[in-house]
Amino acid sequence: MSHRTHICFTFAGDVTRDSRLRRFAAAAAEMAEVYILQLTDAPDHSADAAETVNHNGDDRVLKPLTASENESYRVIPFPRQGSLRSALPRFWRQASAAIRELGCDLVIASDLYTLPAASRAARKLKCPLMYDARELYSSVAALQDRALMQRFWTGVEKRYGRSAATIFTVNDSIAEILRKRYADVRVVRNVPDWPEGAPSDRLREAVGIRPNLRVLLSQGGLQRGRGAILLVNAMPALTDCHLVFLGEGDLRGDIEAAARFAGVSDRVTVLPAVPSAELPAWTASADLGFCLIENLGQSYYLSLPNKLFEYLAAGVPVVGSDFPEIGALLRDTGAGIAVDPSEPDMLVRAVRTLIDDGDRYSRAKAACREAAAGFRWERERTGLLQAISGSLPPA
Repeated sequence: MSHRTHICFTFAGDVTRDSRLRRFAAAAAEMAEVYILQLTDAPDHSADAAETVNHNGDDRVLKPLTASENESYRVIPFPRQGSLRSALPRFWRQASAAIRELGCDLVIASDLYTLPAASRAARKLKCPLMYDARELYSSVAALQDRALMQRFWTGVEKRYGRSAATIFTVNDSIAEILRKRYADVRVVRNVPDWPEGAPSDRLREAVGIRPNLRVLLSQGGLQRGRGAILLVNAMPALTDCHLVFLGEGDLRGDIEAAARFAGVSDRVTVLPAVPSAELPAWTASADLGFCLIENLGQSYYLSLPNKLFEYLAAGVPVVGSDFPEIGALLRDTGAGIAVDPSEPDMLVRAVRTLIDDGDRYSRAKAACREAAAGFRWERERTGLLQAISGSLPPA
């Protein structure tokens, strides 16, 4: 094994569909050899998942590794069988063993769900641990009505998070809360590393959208609390628009049922998620983007989703929730309109304002470009690299 410095990331998901982890790993690879140990039910559809592991129950899980063809890091997939809850204990054991076998010099948990594996491995190796708290996990929407599970995950974060040398998060509002619990909390925003978005007709061509219809886009996971049904219910009043969801999740069936019930199935389409490297062309082909988050807990209320920055980079005006982070950004930049997501009429009026007023739309589109220039990954990357380099052993 090479004596070069090694960094291991852990993650519950597929890195090809997660732009934040992809950017973190690519940045870290500038100073070390990087591995991503991911628990995923995604098919092995790219070179990013070229490595294999032995899942026969042994603690020694690694087979010889082959570098990914198109990325600067290596991915070790742990195929998930059954629910996330049932798969995690085994992943914690095997991923921790794999990290120790790799002999990593720094371990970074890219979410709460894999933090125990990362923490245990770091403790055994006596190396630093970092943790990316990309949500306010103590109040995630998915656990709003599951008090027992919420207490469990809050306890997991308190137990293992306190051993992290540095904790990253996505915005100032969440950082302010986390700083009451942890010493070193740093903000690394979910801004894209895209070049300026070029004009595209990808969505219109893929769906076959009529030329006289405006393309409305909601990209990201199809999950409760992300405004999907609210958007579908607005479509009867937006007869000159076609709504496209670009993503995957448990809510797909509900979206399609709501569209049928509202009589707008011909103008509502759900497309599967695309690899993050291909996303810019899809996003840039929309006329309007939605960042409509519902207030299902403090984590959602204080969120600042990466898709908001992706819309800006693609030059796509946004209608988003009037919450502390999303609303402030839209008002400060002029890149769209902030609305109360619980007011359907307000949502429709915001869409109509942007697509019916050509001057207003042009100003918002120009504001997207201007704002995107200030939200560049190069700036966030600098702070990330400083934190990582400060935790690595001397060369």
